[in-house]
Amino acid sequence: MPITLKHLTLAVSCLAGSLMLQPAAAATPAEQDILRLHTGLPKKSMDSLFSYTVEWRQDEQQAYHVTGLSFLNAEKYFDEDGRDRVTKKIITSLKDGMIQLDPKLRGINLTQTNDLPQLKIANKAGYSLTYVMFRDYTNQALSFDLQDKSFSADGVKLAIDLVYAADVEYLEKFTAHKSQTASQGTIEIQIDQQTPVHIKTDGKTTAELEKELAQAVVQASLSSSALVPHIVNKDTRNNKPFDGSEVQLLNLAAKRISIEVTDPSLGVLMKFKFQDENATVKVAEPRFMMGVFAVAIALVLGYFGFRSRKKPL
Repeated sequence: MPITLKHLTLAVSCLAGSLMLQPAAAATPAEQDILRLHTGLPKKSMDSLFSYTVEWRQDEQQAYHVTGLSFLNAEKYFDEDGRDRVTKKIITSLKDGMIQLDPKLRGINLTQTNDLPQLKIANKAGYSLTYVMFRDYTNQALSFDLQDKSFSADGVKLAIDLVYAADVEYLEKFTAHKSQTASQGTIEIQIDQQTPVHIKTDGKTTAELEKELAQAVVQASLSSSALVPHIVNKDTRNNKPFDGSEVQLLNLAAKRISIEVTDPSLGVLMKFKFQDENATVKVAEPRFMMGVFAVAIALVLGYFGFRSRKKPL
């Protein structure tokens, strides 16, 4: 049977249609990016802020972020299961923040394993973590790890930003003056099982304390630029613009970092920046495939036009 224009057009249409309907593969596997927080107990006998922001990106597409905000009081979390309940509370706060997102765009899982005081943040398939920022004004002891990988091996960068608690807890109608120095206490940082670094805070500014930490902590450096962007939240109690300096660990060859700030006038922002790369197999856009289809049809028509001109009259 001779091949006609109708046959060729139908074949090209089927080919183009099948290419356009190819599904996009979720190239990033689930739990490629994991960050675990081991919680402590709040030390302030008043409602103090603990919040955290998680951002993730859909493969080759838009990034989304959500913030969970909790108020913790030492008088409510002091018994044996206090740390477990702290973990449950902060997990619930972020899940509440995700309600506004379409379920298909919620690219992370939040879990607490066996009621342990441990929060696990992990990406879902087809998504990847870009950064996580924790803001602690409760003076609890915190530890962070990637479950079984070192920060440097996984390409995760860290930053420690010391801030004044009054910058978020300050209420102008009750207090006439905000202190611009620490009061009294210590900052302890431990990397893996190394000897902890202790810094006294007495009467020092956050800039002075960060400079001391950068000199005392191995692999640390002082930076005048923020590792992750400042996120503006509608709740002003959660807003803390970058103050001009922070301690950064951009290539930390360790699996765990722990920090405890005992000075009630200070808070700490812990920042974790993941590699924002997606090795996905790109699928051609439908408008591109329509262009391919149009070119194919034009070639077919040109072929038959050429043949018709060659036929003898």
